[in-house]
Amino acid sequence: MYMVREFRLVLCAEVFDCSAEEATRALECVVGAERMNGGLDYLAYEPLVIRTRITDFQVNAGGKGC
Repeated sequence: MYMVREFRLVLCAEVFDCSAEEATRALECVVGAERMNGGLDYLAYEPLVIRTRITDFQVNAGGKGC
C-alpha cells in the first residue's frame, strides 16, 4: 500500500453528543484489541480515532436523535 502513497487510517465515529464518548471508547477498544492481536502490524502509523457531531440540522433532515 505504501509504495503508492503513505497514509494514516482514520476511524470516525459520527454520533450524537449523548453517545460520543461511548462510541469513541468503543472504537479505541477495537483498535487496541487489533493492535494486541497483530492485526494492525501492516500499518506504518497508529490509526487515529476521531469523532464528529451530528447536528440538529441533520436530525431535522431525517436523522434520529437520542
